[in-house]
Amino acid sequence: MNEVRTYDPTQVSLIVGGSIIKSWNRIAVAKEEDDWTFAAGTTGEVTRTRNANRLGTITVVLPQTSQDNGILSAFAVSGGLLSCIVKDASGRSLHVMPEGTVVKPADSEYAKESGEREWAIKGSIVEMTVGGN
Repeated sequence: MNEVRTYDPTQVSLIVGGSIIKSWNRIAVAKEEDDWTFAAGTTGEVTRTRNANRLGTITVVLPQTSQDNGILSAFAVSGGLLSCIVKDASGRSLHVMPEGTVVKPADSEYAKESGEREWAIKGSIVEMTVGGN
């Protein structure tokens, strides 16, 4: 019999600059480049090269009505460095960016119904453990 696994989004923590962001709709963590590159020589020998580039982006999508937009907006205006941690307590995933920057204020759109605000935090991702959930 197959084991049933559970993902619980309430167990995912997002801490930005010491502030707990509670009302997110979506979080994405992505590195800019592969960790390894490969090259094949004319006789077929293969060389792999470790890529030291750790730059990445943590994208956070918040409801338009979230008070957390004000926190991220303040970081965007200040241009200061901030830490960012994404942790899934119901799994083993952990993403750590010790010094990141909110690259710009979220685009704003107003309509008949409430929308979302998307924030991008860019910096060096020193921990990128994808495990479980």
